[in-house]
Amino acid sequence: MTNRRLRALRRIEIATHCVPALADCVPVYRELLDYRVADSGRLPESLTAVWATPGMTGMPYALLQPASGAEVYLRFIETGDTGGYWPPVTQGWIATEVLTTDPDAVMDKLAGSAFRRIGGPADLYPSPKAARALQTAGPAGELMYFTRILPGGSRFGLHGAKSFVDRPFIMVVGGRSLADIETFYGETLGLRIWPQEPFRIGQMSQVLGLPSETTYPMSIARIPGRDFLLELEELPPELDRRQVPEGRLPQGLAIVSFTGAPLSKLNLEYRAEPRQIDLPPYAGRRVGVIEGAAGEWLELIEQAP
Repeated sequence: MTNRRLRALRRIEIATHCVPALADCVPVYRELLDYRVADSGRLPESLTAVWATPGMTGMPYALLQPASGAEVYLRFIETGDTGGYWPPVTQGWIATEVLTTDPDAVMDKLAGSAFRRIGGPADLYPSPKAARALQTAGPAGELMYFTRILPGGSRFGLHGAKSFVDRPFIMVVGGRSLADIETFYGETLGLRIWPQEPFRIGQMSQVLGLPSETTYPMSIARIPGRDFLLELEELPPELDRRQVPEGRLPQGLAIVSFTGAPLSKLNLEYRAEPRQIDLPPYAGRRVGVIEGAAGEWLELIEQAP
């Protein structure tokens, strides 16, 4: 069954990263990237029950909002795991791409910080209005891309940043079978999938230790509107699925939250019974969690009436 008419996914709302310590991440994002703490505390049982992750209950978290005021957030959860998250490429969610007015200025500002440059800044295609991007690994090894979009410079009509560093607007997911991922996002969740094409992803090759000329089958899942996309990638077959500790979220880029259609109208299998969550930014909306074709976790939040 397709959920296309119901618009199962309507916008990205939260990119959640499990990290060893909040103190290593939150100050850097606040001081260098102008994010503010919109909410913080310890994860309540009501939310971890929806995730079916009892082991996450009580863990410290911080919800960060960009300076633009956009209601699209980064959430960091302190797990205390010290095994490291580098390299961060496994099957599942790979990277968070955020808007910026100037990726070159972001690189300069991050110089000497806990961020590590992986690639760029560079134009993504030959055009005077080309999108330009910087790829980095953050304090916990999280892949963060910073992208500038000029007016008329996006083949998908995407809007550009409204602050120096703005909101997440693209999430990258990868697995061994691009066909399976496309089926999940296209048929199960009803998004429009753009045709596959081979693409050089320099930062991916660097992280994986592969030649820079390596190409990866890639396609785009378009979320309705001009604000968000999903980048779908086929990864080398030797890459494993993300490790998921018993009773906890996946490590690293753990879960991506989307505003969507009423959960009861979607023909989906949830990890636990959806319920209302009063924690910001849910504001009493119902929440349910599903798993994608590459083992990635999606948190679906009902759109407010």
